[in-house]
Amino acid sequence: MAKVSKIRKSKKKSEVAGSSSKKPPVVYDDEEEEDVCGAEEDVSSEEDDGEDERKRQKLLEAIGALGGKRKHALAERSEAAVHMSEFSMTADDEADLSDLIGTIEKTPAATAQTKKHLKNLQRSKNTVECPLSKQENERIQRDVAFQKAASEVSRWQSIITQNQRAEQLVFPLNQEPSGPKPIEQVVMGWEARTPLEKEIFSLLAANKQPILDAVLTPAEEASVKAMDLEQVKIRRAERQKARALQSYYEAKARRERKIKSKKYHKVQNKAKRKEFVKQFEELVKTDPAAALEELDKMERARMQERMSLKHQNSGKWAKSKAIMAKYDEGARKAMQQQLEVNKDLTQKLVTSLS
Repeated sequence: MAKVSKIRKSKKKSEVAGSSSKKPPVVYDDEEEEDVCGAEEDVSSEEDDGEDERKRQKLLEAIGALGGKRKHALAERSEAAVHMSEFSMTADDEADLSDLIGTIEKTPAATAQTKKHLKNLQRSKNTVECPLSKQENERIQRDVAFQKAASEVSRWQSIITQNQRAEQLVFPLNQEPSGPKPIEQVVMGWEARTPLEKEIFSLLAANKQPILDAVLTPAEEASVKAMDLEQVKIRRAERQKARALQSYYEAKARRERKIKSKKYHKVQNKAKRKEFVKQFEELVKTDPAAALEELDKMERARMQERMSLKHQNSGKWAKSKAIMAKYDEGARKAMQQQLEVNKDLTQKLVTSLS
């Protein structure tokens, strides 16, 4: 009985100890379990990514070291600093103006003017305008040039309006008379000093004939001033007619000189000789003494030509021209003219002086 009771007591003690040693089970919610699992997965994924990145970097370095010369990698040293400095900047970093101002304010070497200028820049938040394009710049320049040209042109608007309203205009409006100036205008204000200059000046002042080839002489100018308008018009028409006839005869003579027909020149020479004989016969009737003198002069010229044979194309000049006459038309004309002169001079003039 005693053993059975001891066994029962030991069993009760073991049950009490077992019950006391067992803890109550912990109960988790579903959301907490998901968060915990997600955090563990994130940490593990980050560790895997970091490990992969390190392996990839080592692989790239090993591949780069395979070919060519191995480059010595410089060790970079970075230290923590309170203020920003230009020596701790890299190409990828960015710095604001406030960072630089905070650094320069504590720099004793910086001047007060520099600090003041930087503070003003920090206060002003105005951005710099973008520069104009090439087309806009050229358009502005054209507008300015147009306004300037318009202002210059507008100064002559009154004169243009006056000319438009005028009944008649003669251009140029203020033209000085062309041609040589009269001697009176040239010597105006000039004083003769030597006796010779005084004598020449007095002769020029007393002369009424034109010294230069002027349009009107002083006498004609005086007569024109004395005449009325109708007489001036008549005189001017006569002078115009005389100038027209003179130009007509000059043009006719130029045309006749260009004619190459031998028959035409033969007829012309015959007509000239006939006219000369007719004039000589009239001179014999009117003034026999002058006719004899003219006949003596012609006879002397004929004898001189027959003795010298100057115009017979036998000299050096004629021989040189004869060589070029085949190619030069002017040389042929000159030789023909020489022969005609020789024929005219050697021909005997037969007239009746009775």
